[in-house]
Amino acid sequence: MNIGIDSHSAERDGEGNSTYCRGLISALLEDSDVDDMTLFAGDPAHVFYRSLNDRMRSRVVRVAQGAGVARLAFSLGWAAKRSRVDCLHSQYFAPLGYGGPVVLTVHDLGYLHVPEAFPRRLRAALRVLVPWSLARAAHIITDSEFSRQDIAKRYGVGATRISVIPAAAAATFRRSPPEATIKVLSRYGLKPGFVFAVGRLNRRKNLSRLIEACSLLRSRGMGRIQLVIAGKPDFGGQTLLAQARDRSQDGTVRWLGLLPDSDLPAFYSGAAAFVYPSLFEGFGLPILEAMACGAPVVASNRASMPELLGDAGLLIDPEDVELMADSIAQIINDRLLAAELSRRGLARSRQYSWAETARSTLAVYRTAASR
Repeated sequence: MNIGIDSHSAERDGEGNSTYCRGLISALLEDSDVDDMTLFAGDPAHVFYRSLNDRMRSRVVRVAQGAGVARLAFSLGWAAKRSRVDCLHSQYFAPLGYGGPVVLTVHDLGYLHVPEAFPRRLRAALRVLVPWSLARAAHIITDSEFSRQDIAKRYGVGATRISVIPAAAAATFRRSPPEATIKVLSRYGLKPGFVFAVGRLNRRKNLSRLIEACSLLRSRGMGRIQLVIAGKPDFGGQTLLAQARDRSQDGTVRWLGLLPDSDLPAFYSGAAAFVYPSLFEGFGLPILEAMACGAPVVASNRASMPELLGDAGLLIDPEDVELMADSIAQIINDRLLAAELSRRGLARSRQYSWAETARSTLAVYRTAASR
């Protein structure tokens, strides 16, 4: 079977869609049951594809991007036809003018729940093209039971057409030894014991309230607490960046921008607490990465996040700044609680693997291709 994957998102850094695409492709190529794979790329020279060069079962085909419109309307479907793929896997959007089986991954419907976090043109495109793509798809994949139910309810998709296949943390996300952690953190002028947050800097991530919570803790006497934020600026993030820079004057906040993936395990391992106060997520991969590195987690009690975290962390109302502050203080001040959450998180993270994600996704490909 020749599997086609729209892989252009793998060429971006610091985004969930990119992490999913890279993780899935890498895991599929490790699976001995995968016969052949065609990756439809925007930039075939990208470092991600160069890392796959020794895996002979994949080929990379350049597809013109055209700001997304030309790719969807013409070039992706034409490239899939020409490559004679047995099924085509894409995220959110199915190509126009392509009659073969399409497997569609829709991580969440955030553009409906938190529309203010999306640019107007993208929001309009998602509202039109996602429901069309869902109706067109031979099968749909999503990351959580929450998203499966949300998609089914919002767009009337039969539950049997949607498979829940969670993503996973890469194998590199594991507890970093103290010496290695200190070595990495020292390059950024940091020491272990900070509060850590990571994600694209947009309104959905709710980091403004996290900054308020850490400022509140300082005013209550925890004067040494420091919030370290990693991630790249995103739509609507200007206000947050200004707030972070303002609070950096007194040492409350350090914004580091986009960190290399190789450094992230040290940050998770060196954090006294990892906080993920997002207003809406279809999965919440940083939560899983943090648990895999042994960080005690505080996360939002909305959407898919309780499903992912279970009892391995503290769940909070993301709009309650005082509760957020209290939960962070609870972890920092109670070493037994922190150790127990770390233990639970490590155990829970082991329930997810890219190998299993690849096996389940391959089964979907086979079913779609046989129709």
